[in-house]
Amino acid sequence: MKRRSMLRLVAGASMAAAARARAGTRAPPRRIVSLDWGLGEMLLSIGVVPVGLANTNGFRSSFRTSALPGSVVDLGLMFQPNMELLLALQPDLILVTPAHAALRASLERIAPTLTLGMFRFSPTPYTAASDETLQLARLLQREPEATAALADARGKIDRARNRLAACEPACGRPLHIAQFLDETHVRVFGPHSMYGEMLKTLGLRSAWQGSAHAAGVATVGYQALGSADAATLICLTPLPASVESMMKTSPLWRAMGYAAPGRMLALPLIPPGGGVVCAAHFAEGLADALAKTAQERA
Repeated sequence: MKRRSMLRLVAGASMAAAARARAGTRAPPRRIVSLDWGLGEMLLSIGVVPVGLANTNGFRSSFRTSALPGSVVDLGLMFQPNMELLLALQPDLILVTPAHAALRASLERIAPTLTLGMFRFSPTPYTAASDETLQLARLLQREPEATAALADARGKIDRARNRLAACEPACGRPLHIAQFLDETHVRVFGPHSMYGEMLKTLGLRSAWQGSAHAAGVATVGYQALGSADAATLICLTPLPASVESMMKTSPLWRAMGYAAPGRMLALPLIPPGGGVVCAAHFAEGLADALAKTAQERA
């Protein structure tokens, strides 16, 4: 797109935004763009299909439980979106996270811009994501859809908790939730992560007692997981090839004890920065894995 055409679009978008503001914006936004996958999931959960989303292919491969229609325009990278495409879409609302602060002034020249996603920094991310879902639904006049989505998530989590309660004490060990980054380092999720809140909600215990930053996640050497026989390692997959090799050959890893039967369970990675849909999916997957292990031990 030529510079002159782009400037015309910017001017037109700014005038349209001003006209909506003068009119009091009686109608809810309809043409919505999200530069964040978690907020894209939130939109879809309340029945709103965005007109544009950052890196649509990445979203589809990561957020497998949220069907994204082919009509959604791929806006490129989350923090370097294609501004020409964004202008051409003429959105009524742009959704961003606090991490997009440097882009906000430019985005607001195109359309009203709303910052959400603070739930990721809450000590109770699932609960905070539920609140943000309702906040967004009120703005978009989708409160019945949000109420139904939250009830569906709660129902799945409740069923997972009941399933785990039925297999005590086999499911009573404290759990490490970890993602291997390479053959020596893991990303471990503590009590204040989305995974951690789900453990507590399901009646389970987190084994991680180390430090973690505000989102409840820490990157450490895998030796920091300890070797206590009481703990079970939930290993988020897929694993890097180098890690698979290390687990087969490293005496240090074998000395940790997690190579023993029942000490390590594989669980497909569910985005830890997702909202209520991801939380419910994680709860279901974890309950399936633990219940299956308990049955095998019986």
